[in-house]
Amino acid sequence: MKNFMKKIMRGDIKNISSILTLILMIIIFIAPFSIIAQDAKVTTPSPDATVTTPSPINIEIKNPFKQDTIEGLIETIVNDILIPIGGVVAVMMIIYAGFMYVTARGDPGKIKTAHDALLWAVIGAAILLGARVISEAIQETIDQLRT
Repeated sequence: MKNFMKKIMRGDIKNISSILTLILMIIIFIAPFSIIAQDAKVTTPSPDATVTTPSPINIEIKNPFKQDTIEGLIETIVNDILIPIGGVVAVMMIIYAGFMYVTARGDPGKIKTAHDALLWAVIGAAILLGARVISEAIQETIDQLRT
């Protein structure tokens, strides 16, 4: 105990922080039990009391998509989300690859990096444009499975 007090008096930061951590843990884990342990007053209604049921609340959640089918969901995701966002990203990547070409200044390693960036940007744009064809193929497959 004396050694412990000497360390505290010297200002040993590790021990002070461990003591504060211990106190914080006790507060966090023990204090809620004292709050839960309080008595709650329970009142029972008298037998003559009438019970009324509340009227039902009509909650309507509107469909954020344009159509109500899976085909409509796929079409909305592809046409309204993937193609606009992906198109902007593809154009930005092509511009960035062009910037890399300009700043390469004849260095073969940087030119190779810029060429690879342009190649992958074009491949990504082609996949993005092919997403429409893939979504139509999925829609046709679903239509065939329904019949």
